[in-house]
Amino acid sequence: MPMIKAKEKMIKEQMRISIEKNIIDEIKQYCEWAGVQKTDDFFEQAAQYILSKDKDWQIHIHQKQIA
Repeated sequence: MPMIKAKEKMIKEQMRISIEKNIIDEIKQYCEWAGVQKTDDFFEQAAQYILSKDKDWQIHIHQKQIA
């Protein structure tokens, strides 16, 4: 079962990144396999996953909100 799913459009901001070709090729294959039409959705959902699972990041954000 795919971990990344296509989702509805939202307000987006553009960003330019450089990634090794072999990684991009695998991401494209994953998106095709998962039915994800735009690689933007892959990166956005992957980032959301990391940000939600990184406990050190969560602690940092929580401490920043308290201060």
